[in-house]
Amino acid sequence: MLAVASRLAPLNRRGQPAATLRDVGTLVALGVAPALVGVSTLVARRFGARAGGVVSAFPAIVGPLLLILALAHGRSFAAHAANATLLGLVSLAAFALAYGRTACRHGWLVSLIAAWVAAGVSELAIGLVAGTAGSPAGLLIAAAALVSAYRVLPGWTAGPAPSRPRRGMTALRMATVALLVAGLSVAAGALGPLAGGMLAALPVLACVLAVFTHREAGASAAIALLRGLLAGMASFVVFCQMIAMLVGPYGTSLAFALAAAAAAIVQALTVGWVHSMLRRHSSSASSAVTAAPGSLARQSS
Repeated sequence: MLAVASRLAPLNRRGQPAATLRDVGTLVALGVAPALVGVSTLVARRFGARAGGVVSAFPAIVGPLLLILALAHGRSFAAHAANATLLGLVSLAAFALAYGRTACRHGWLVSLIAAWVAAGVSELAIGLVAGTAGSPAGLLIAAAALVSAYRVLPGWTAGPAPSRPRRGMTALRMATVALLVAGLSVAAGALGPLAGGMLAALPVLACVLAVFTHREAGASAAIALLRGLLAGMASFVVFCQMIAMLVGPYGTSLAFALAAAAAAIVQALTVGWVHSMLRRHSSSASSAVTAAPGSLARQSS
C-alpha cells in the first residue's frame, strides 16, 4: 500500500512524495499541539494564567509545519510561508484584543464570536494589503500588531477565585486543539505559501485556551492568559523571521537548528521577564495589604 501510494503521490524537488511528507507533518503537529496545550495548562494552574499563556506561545507547532513545507515544496516555499505566517499574526493579535475587550462585559461565547470575526477580517485585510510583501515586512507588521494588542488589552484585575477544574478537562482541551490543528495542517500544504503560512498563524491554541480558561476561572484569568500569550510571541516571531531569512541561502537543517535555538533563548528570557514582573506585582499587592488601615501587621506594631 505505501509503495503504491508513494508512486502515485506527487514528488517534491528531492523526489520525495509530497503527500506523504504532509501526512508526516500532520502527525507531528497532532502530537506536539496537544502536548503544548497540556504543558501550558499545568503551568497556568501552578504559576498563573499569564505564565501559561507565555508557554503556549512557543513555536512548537508552526516549527514542524514549516519544516515539512520545506521538505515537501522546497526552501523558497518555506521562506515565503514563514513570512506569511508573520503576516498572519495580525489575526492572532486581533483575536486576543477582541476577546479580552469583549470578555470584560460578556461571557465566553460572545467573546469567542467577536474574536473570530476580528481575526477573520484582519486576516483577509492583511492578505490583500501586504500579501505580496517580502521580508522584513512580515516581521515589522507582526511586531507592531502584537505590541499594540498587548498595550491596548485590558490589564489584569482581581476576579473571583477560580473554580476547581473538572476531571478530564485537560484531555478535552488537548483533543479539541488536535482536531483543529489537523484541519489547518492539511490546508497549509495545499493552498500555497501565502494562504498556507497565514493559516498556520490562526489563533487555534489561543482560542482553545482562552475559552476553557474563561469558563473555568473567569474573564480575568482569560485576559491574563492572552496577555501572557502576546508577550510570549517574541520567540514565535524570531523563529519565523529566521526561517524566512536563512532557509534559502543556508539550507533547511542549519536554518531550522539556528531558529529553534534562538526561539528557545528568547522564550527563556521572556519567561524570566514575566516571572519577575509577576513577583513585583505580588510584592506590591502584599505591601498594600500590610499598609492598609486595620491590617494585622499595623495592629501588631
